[in-house]
Amino acid sequence: MKRITAALLTCLMLVGLLPTTALAAQVTDEQIIEKVLAFLYVHEGNYGSINKNDNGALSVGKIQWHAGNALNLCRDAVNRNPESAREILGEDLYNEITDSTTNWSTRIVNDEEAALLSAFLTSPEGKAAQDDQGRSYMTNYINAGKKLGITDPAVMVYFCDLHNQGGLGMARRVATAAADMAGSFGAISLDQIYQAGLDDSVAGRYPTRRKATYDYCKSLGWEVNTGKPPISSTPDKVKFPKVNSYRQGQFWDVTASAWYTKNVASAVEFGLMNGLETGAFNPDGNVTVAQAVTLAARIHAIYTNGSANFKQTSGTQWHKVYYDYCYQNKILTASYHRDIANWTITRAQFAEIFAKALPAEALSAKNTVNRIPDVPSSASYAGAVFTLYRAGILTGNEYNQFQPTKAITRAQVAAIASRMADSDLRMSVTLK
Repeated sequence: MKRITAALLTCLMLVGLLPTTALAAQVTDEQIIEKVLAFLYVHEGNYGSINKNDNGALSVGKIQWHAGNALNLCRDAVNRNPESAREILGEDLYNEITDSTTNWSTRIVNDEEAALLSAFLTSPEGKAAQDDQGRSYMTNYINAGKKLGITDPAVMVYFCDLHNQGGLGMARRVATAAADMAGSFGAISLDQIYQAGLDDSVAGRYPTRRKATYDYCKSLGWEVNTGKPPISSTPDKVKFPKVNSYRQGQFWDVTASAWYTKNVASAVEFGLMNGLETGAFNPDGNVTVAQAVTLAARIHAIYTNGSANFKQTSGTQWHKVYYDYCYQNKILTASYHRDIANWTITRAQFAEIFAKALPAEALSAKNTVNRIPDVPSSASYAGAVFTLYRAGILTGNEYNQFQPTKAITRAQVAAIASRMADSDLRMSVTLK
């Protein structure tokens, strides 16, 4: 068989006759890395960019390394020229960065510290560290996409942007939703991953960014798959696995006739809640912010990964691992800092956290609720409350009130947790 000449090859590509596998093979990982970095450098920052408080911790540099990743970047740059780094950063910041026990998971900087970090990251060593780590990160993102089975180069660029903005959890979640539309990860089209990103509870909060990424990927001319997303899709049915058994009388203060007994049983069976050392459940007891964060982390982890295995670090506060997880997965905002961990949480605060503990597809609406008497639409928590009412997770009291400023009880938390874990337990709500 005669060889296809370069000119003929070009013609075949232009008229769409080149096999898609051949087109995909022509786009190298190196080309993908270059295109992703070019996009991120426009939409994230520059060498000296410092976001002093980015959802609870600082972000720095050209691709906005966040929290612990920002610390690792700074350490890399320091190691390239310690003497110059000490001179630029000053003694305090230099010592903080080089101390192996330093943790930046919730590090927020002031104006003076931001200026010093910016100057340091625009030094030759700071720029070199960012260039090297940027390429390393993109390689890791591509490998994660390949591991899932993504083959379309344009989709891979989109996946890398998702990974950089929201971490592997968000990128994998969006890609999985797109694969459900396409039938497999290898068949995902750019249109499908774009639609899945808009539908995602986290990625969808940034529609302008989603559209910019889509337009950029489209402009590359690298699309292999052309499947369109379905007109409508069925939301995920939520059914957590039962990992514990429950027997009536297990808690001496949970009677068989109490309204919350079945909820307590379900919350225990799903591995979401436990009783007290005294053998009580304390159904009327209040819940702290830290306890709510812990439960939200468990729910998100089970839904995302199938289990909630959190490893405590010796010498740290018991709730640190859960806070770190919730910050990383955008469940918590900076307002829920650890200083208020032991405060009693209100019903409004609880709703704000738990509306983000599951993605939008796991909180599909079964009720039409457009007005709640004591929840003004202008309230910061209103969107979260309406989401949970419509999903059948919140129901309010007999007067149709939500009571946002009131403390939430453990019995009420058990009801919410069990309904989030099993969509069959969700309630129909009719407001009078």
